[in-house]
Amino acid sequence: MNGLDWIALLIVALSGIVSVGVLLIFFWRRELAEREKLLSQQILQTTLPLRLQALERTALFLERNDPNNLLPRLQPHQFRSTADLVQTIAQILQEEYIHNAAQQIYVGPRVWWALRQARQQLLAVLNETLSEYNPLHMSPIAWVEKFKEKWRALSPDPFQTALMQVHAEMQRLLRLES
Repeated sequence: MNGLDWIALLIVALSGIVSVGVLLIFFWRRELAEREKLLSQQILQTTLPLRLQALERTALFLERNDPNNLLPRLQPHQFRSTADLVQTIAQILQEEYIHNAAQQIYVGPRVWWALRQARQQLLAVLNETLSEYNPLHMSPIAWVEKFKEKWRALSPDPFQTALMQVHAEMQRLLRLES
């Protein structure tokens, strides 16, 4: 064999090696994509129930602490003083918020931000009403009526806005599943 034959043989061998290399890379990428897809499906199957449960708990928090539901549940007429009522409201909000704080891991930042905003606005209206209407000079029922006036003036209702975020996130998760 002369030098040109060796070069021709080397070119054929190199083209074969390159072809095999390209095929290996193609199959390796395809295999990697398939593994990533399976891993994503496994993660979704594992976390979806946890995320849906967290959204359910978040919705329950919002429903329970919405002033339209919280105040009738507390029955303001049974409190001796307005200060006791306000303290109970703040305590319930804090306890339920702490109890549900771990849910923020699963619900997503928009939902958790909306929940925090609703809670903060409720506390702000409570404090505003306290500063304008002295609880020592008003019955709990009269004070609650003043609070409700201020709360109704908020538009849109922060708790309803947060619930809409919960529902939107739930719809998004259910679309991912299918």
